[in-house]
Amino acid sequence: VYTHAFMPTKFIVSFTTSPTRINKCGPMIHSILNQTRKPDLFLLNIPGVFARTGETYRVPKYIRKSLTVNHVDTDYGPATKIVPAVAYLKTPEVRDTYHPDNTRIIYLDDDISYPPRMIETYERMISSNDHSVWTATGFDFVNLELNGKRAYKDTATIAEGYGSVCVKLNTFGDNFMDYMTQYTAVDNQICRLSDDVILSNYYHKQNVAIFIINLPGYLSIHDMWNENKILDYGNETDALHMGAGGTSDNNVDRYKRVITALNK
Repeated sequence: VYTHAFMPTKFIVSFTTSPTRINKCGPMIHSILNQTRKPDLFLLNIPGVFARTGETYRVPKYIRKSLTVNHVDTDYGPATKIVPAVAYLKTPEVRDTYHPDNTRIIYLDDDISYPPRMIETYERMISSNDHSVWTATGFDFVNLELNGKRAYKDTATIAEGYGSVCVKLNTFGDNFMDYMTQYTAVDNQICRLSDDVILSNYYHKQNVAIFIINLPGYLSIHDMWNENKILDYGNETDALHMGAGGTSDNNVDRYKRVITALNK
């Protein structure tokens, strides 16, 4: 009889998108379907109504056939890429299949074509008893200025979702949903649109370290930029990090205000 301690790690890939971008994210979806190590579960989390515009979603048939569409009641802003996935994996229907100690969630953006060895790299390089968060790109705050972290096994204060972030399911405690509900409220736009900072702050509150994984030819943010993996529509006005039309603010300026708000 196998216990969860001896079971192989399962990998869930999780993301979200907006109603105007759901027909654009085919290249990103195909990059996950073409991974050398297939995900055990591929989740698209979408709310019934996209809060920033009031629009509803029309999910293309090829998406419904390619992955699991996780319909949720609450729009958590960009953090919808991960929050509903955690809730889904803890439901009675699936929690026995995805044990928290042996399940890792890779959350990512809808506008990146991810390298084909991404999941394989996370699986090979992270030991089963490693509870750290791993990401392809991150940064520190130094006097409210961003200092990018790219070196392999370097530590980072903030894990950036666009490079992909791999986190163990047992990182998310019973306090996670209340925490995310507070900082993703519709009337808290500064924090709501800064999911990388809010999520990373949660990891630190849980005493979980963040490390960089950067292996050329396997999973490297430098390769992703050099090979044009950053898709053109990522910089359009409906990009989630630009507020999907709700604000012209950018990540860098907003992050400074988020850190100030969290300090208070």
